[in-house]
Parts: sequence; structure tokens; C-alpha cells
Amino acid sequence: MTMEVIDALPTWGYPALLGAIVVVLLWQQTLGWRTYSRIHRFKLRVLPWIDRFTPLFVISNKGHPDEDAEYLTTLQQSVQATFEQLNAAGGSPHLINSVKRLPDGTYSAGHLLWIHGDNSQTEAYLFDAGDGHTHVYVHHETSVLNPRGHLTGPQRDGDVRGVVTDALERSE
Repeated sequence: MTMEVIDALPTWGYPALLGAIVVVLLWQQTLGWRTYSRIHRFKLRVLPWIDRFTPLFVISNKGHPDEDAEYLTTLQQSVQATFEQLNAAGGSPHLINSVKRLPDGTYSAGHLLWIHGDNSQTEAYLFDAGDGHTHVYVHHETSVLNPRGHLTGPQRDGDVRGVVTDALERSE
């Protein structure tokens, strides 16, 4: 994201932008895997193309699991099963985000979001690791409800609040 775009946002964001974000956040909570995955696949067709022509932050490159601090775990279940498990345990399907990409070119297959009371959020994203396994990556940052802070604020790698770990342990 260019600084010109970020500087154009008031500290608290435009009311219309914030309103649109809230509407999308509420709507995406109603999505099941089938609808979410269709919308996400559309993003996977569009965002890599946009990334070639714009400085907007639409693709986020991540490291291999053994070298990225955002990597949490690899599960012996499909992306869909992992998504549904995290969703059932309080994670909301997440569409207002960049698509993540591993060094081998694998794009994220699902994203979930937990918004915390202190205007921060935890985002988990899922990669198909092949052979029915799923890599889970997590980071913590300023909530999308503060667009400027979200785009410029610090990000902490890993499951800082423990919400993803708790969600994964609940159904074991």
C-alpha cells in the first residue's frame, strides 16, 4: 500500500469506509465453507493479477513452515475441515484481507478472523499442504475496524492471544 493512499485516510477512517467494513464483517460471519470458498477462489483469480499492476498490498508473501514465525502447526485434515473447526470455535470467515503466498507459489486457501475488545484482531490463514494436511499460520494486528492502524500498525507473528490454539484443542 502506498503512503499516499494511507495518508489519505483520516486517523479514524472515512465513515463510509468504516460502515462498509462493518457490513462485510457482519455478513462474512454468516458464510459457510461452500460460499466462502467460492468467493475466496474468485479472489485467487483476481488479486494475483492486480498485484502485477498496483502498489496496493493484495498479496502477502510468507515463508516455508520451518522458517516463518507466523507458522503455528500442520494438521492431518483438509483445509475445509480445519476451516469448519476454527469457524465452529469462534473464528469468522475473513474476506477483507490480502491473499497469502508461500515460496513454492501455493496461495492461502482460507482465512479466519477473531476481533478482540481492544481493537485488535487475530487472523489465521490456511494452506493446503498436500496429502490431506493443512498448514496453519497466524498473526495479531490492529483490527480492520481501524483501517489506518491496520495498514500502518505493527503486526505480531504467531497466536499471541491463543485463540487459534484454543480453537484447535477444543475439538481434539
